[in-house]
Amino acid sequence: MNIDLSSYRQRFLDYVSGFRDVPDAAPLRLKVEHTFRVVEHAQRIVDSLAEDAFETAWAENADVCRAVVLAALYHDCGRFPQFRRYRTFLDAKSVNHALLSFQTIRDGDFLRGETRRVRHLVQCGVLLHNRYALSSKLAPEARFVTDAVRDSDKLDIFRVMVGYLDHALPERDAVLLHVQDEPDRWTPKIAEDVMEGRVSRYTDLKFVNDFRLLLGTWTLELRFAATRRALAESGLMESVLSGLPDAPALLPAKKKLYALLEHCREGGGERP
Repeated sequence: MNIDLSSYRQRFLDYVSGFRDVPDAAPLRLKVEHTFRVVEHAQRIVDSLAEDAFETAWAENADVCRAVVLAALYHDCGRFPQFRRYRTFLDAKSVNHALLSFQTIRDGDFLRGETRRVRHLVQCGVLLHNRYALSSKLAPEARFVTDAVRDSDKLDIFRVMVGYLDHALPERDAVLLHVQDEPDRWTPKIAEDVMEGRVSRYTDLKFVNDFRLLLGTWTLELRFAATRRALAESGLMESVLSGLPDAPALLPAKKKLYALLEHCREGGGERP
């Protein structure tokens, strides 16, 4: 399903142009690139629905598919005012960027011309995309849109992180949320999360290796088979995990994460 976003892409670019005066704005330029890649991933999810036995019923739902791609485009609008004001992307030390994104597109009428149903679904996807967990009471359409945005977002974050985990690039501290770069250290609780099949929280991260483990636990959340296959085929997860230390205490967690990656590589229909 081809979804024309030309006018919305321009609206987004017009919006971010208002942040050109932000000092040391390289992290914001990364967010623009990230946004368009997330849109590409979201479009691939939409295109894959007819071939996914678990999702085929959504393939002909034009409003939902449109909402997926629009929510992907606008999911990080709040990152720009967040960074300008607080100089960080760490929500815990600034503001909930998803809430700020929701307020931005609502107050700026970014979705003018869309039906009420599409606007509602887009706003849900934007508002909820960074939640640690989604409510079981969330309506199926809203859950679908939000899951698609979350999958698309995570897939590109893997790409971004591979470049920053091992290299001292200028924006590294902001991208990695100011964790400590000590190659032989990790937080035991994060390793426990891996072993217990639990997604780690950003607020528990202390070291770069914690970030590697966190990214590994994200495979537990990926809803769409297309996303899991794309991650496995990209080689990004191998790059993330290869940087973990060979400490015996960490070996069980590493083995479990490689097993989760293998499930993704097999293209398993359901989540691991």
